[in-house]
Amino acid sequence: MSDQLLHGRITDESLEKMRRRIGYPNPTLRTGYVDWPWNEFGSVDAFRQYAHGYGDVNPLYTDREYGASTRWGQMIAPPGFEWTMGVDHSPQVPEDVREATRGALRGVHLFNAGHEGWFYRPVVSGDRLHRSGVLADVQDKVSEFAGRSVIATNEHTFWDESGQVVARRRPWYIHAERREVKAGGGKHRGSSERPREERASYTAEQLEEIDAAYDAEFIRGKDTLHYEDAELGPGPRMVKGPFQVTDLINFFMGAGWYGYGFPGLRLARENRRSLRGFYSLDDTGAWDAIMRIHWQDDMARKIGVPAAYDIGPLRWTWLVHYCTNFAGDEGWVYRVRGEFRKFNYVGDTTWITGSVVEKRIDPELGPLVELALTGTNQRGQENIRGTATILLPSRAKGPVVLPKAPELPQQ
Repeated sequence: MSDQLLHGRITDESLEKMRRRIGYPNPTLRTGYVDWPWNEFGSVDAFRQYAHGYGDVNPLYTDREYGASTRWGQMIAPPGFEWTMGVDHSPQVPEDVREATRGALRGVHLFNAGHEGWFYRPVVSGDRLHRSGVLADVQDKVSEFAGRSVIATNEHTFWDESGQVVARRRPWYIHAERREVKAGGGKHRGSSERPREERASYTAEQLEEIDAAYDAEFIRGKDTLHYEDAELGPGPRMVKGPFQVTDLINFFMGAGWYGYGFPGLRLARENRRSLRGFYSLDDTGAWDAIMRIHWQDDMARKIGVPAAYDIGPLRWTWLVHYCTNFAGDEGWVYRVRGEFRKFNYVGDTTWITGSVVEKRIDPELGPLVELALTGTNQRGQENIRGTATILLPSRAKGPVVLPKAPELPQQ
């Protein structure tokens, strides 16, 4: 323990404790004192703020009058917004299981390694959602980043008041032991040091290129892409960056804290009673949330990362943004998967490209295209890799039919 920051170990015992929690809420993804959803009800203001939080100006999600002119008859939420909602109905952990699994992977840091989401209908103003989240799988792995590690996959389901499932998400996390990196040093695996990645730095010409890409961002909108007109091959390019702490703050303003919850002042005091391991002493000797690994380099180094970095849901949302721009008003983004390949540090820029790799008439989903997605940073490194399924209207078969929703999870 340094500065009251817990440094746990991955052991066979702690791994088995995690496995006993499969089918119940993940003990390392807890809620704190404030356990109510960021948005109890959907609203046009919440949709707009969420979209603006990740840099989306698509009028389908930001303009009430525009939304009324679409097939939906109103402004709708972007896919992924449902994560800001949901009254919790996760299965209750039996007391014997809770006691037997207490301390599972305690003090072992977790890094969000990817998300896959499925969407069955849009969230609209006035919707009140419910949710359930469980640990779905636990695997023992050897990680290039931190030696022995654990990959934990979770499943979250969201449904409306009528009992219809709206969306499902499966995020996975790498649990790795916390190892401090010295200022200016590289990342380590065991005792061998890997080369240090240089912090981002831009010339005026490079910033002009980024600005030009923002100005040229493709938003299909009302320009409907019919299945018959879809072609295999590369699509538009999108830019996200240079990523700054300000961008992260904007995302939190629209999306909330994503699970743990780190409220301020008096509420922070209450939060520390139930989430003790998620706080440590800062350089003033005061308590602060370890979430500051995402905006303080020195804190990031204490858990083994050389600089502050983004959060997984934000980078995955960038892929969703690419897909909604591509799909247009009449298309439907059914599935988006994103695997995080490299850390996305403060200052980095991500260039996202997509390519149509398949088109088919699916017997259940209807006309669709499959996309391959890639995010590459200014160093030329792939920092996210993804795939997506987009349903398209057809001149022969008519408008998109929304996918059949799965059954409600056990509660």
